[in-house]
Amino acid sequence: MSGKVAIVTGGARGLGGAAASALASEGASVVVADILADAGRAKVEEIAIGGGTARFAPLDVRDAGAWAQVVDESVEAYGGIDVLVNNAGIALPRTIEDATLDEFKRVMDVNLYGPFLGMQAVLPALIARGSGSIINVSSNSTEMIVPTTTYYAASKAALANLTKTTAVHVALKGYEIRANSVHPGPHATAILEDPEVARLPHIQQMRETVPLGRFGRPEDFGSLVVFLASDESSYITASEFFIDGGLSRVSYTSAWLTR
Repeated sequence: MSGKVAIVTGGARGLGGAAASALASEGASVVVADILADAGRAKVEEIAIGGGTARFAPLDVRDAGAWAQVVDESVEAYGGIDVLVNNAGIALPRTIEDATLDEFKRVMDVNLYGPFLGMQAVLPALIARGSGSIINVSSNSTEMIVPTTTYYAASKAALANLTKTTAVHVALKGYEIRANSVHPGPHATAILEDPEVARLPHIQQMRETVPLGRFGRPEDFGSLVVFLASDESSYITASEFFIDGGLSRVSYTSAWLTR
């Protein structure tokens, strides 16, 4: 990743933070884009202490103007953009009976329209660079039927399809730009590692259901992002990558999530 520039949305913490750290550790200059200013600056400082290069950019992914500013500042700071990791997302657990249109729109604004705006904003910079990689963070919920993911699963399934249409379009235009989606399952981020959350029955059962017997580590996710961002994946596009220890390939009832 030496010499490459990557924008990571939601890069302040969680899986986005893991991706930012992994890219920086491999030599990329990373733009940590997030609405969480304090956490974003802390991530930049952490990367710098580790010998990496990073800068913070405030970004609400729903705002096209904010996207334009992040792109302009990134190009000015580092000379171009090579990688976009659309990671920012939200989840509101609701069944179809509990769902509201306003909440649905809120989730779609962040999880689907945000990456859409990001790809539109960054694509000219990738074209100018001559090559690039777009990595959209979807979810293993595109394969798992969980009643409480009414908003979330729909937004992530749509994002996976948007990734494919974008990938094929840019390829047919002759651009050396790839687009792939990553579909993580539960990872041992701060939320799931919180003792109170970890003791919840459905969290324990989910952990036991994973064929590999554990939740993912943040660095597992970061390593996959680095691979898809690097030239080592230069012939991979319009593809889905599940990183969930096999959880989405197991047949089991999801009734325990709602009862």
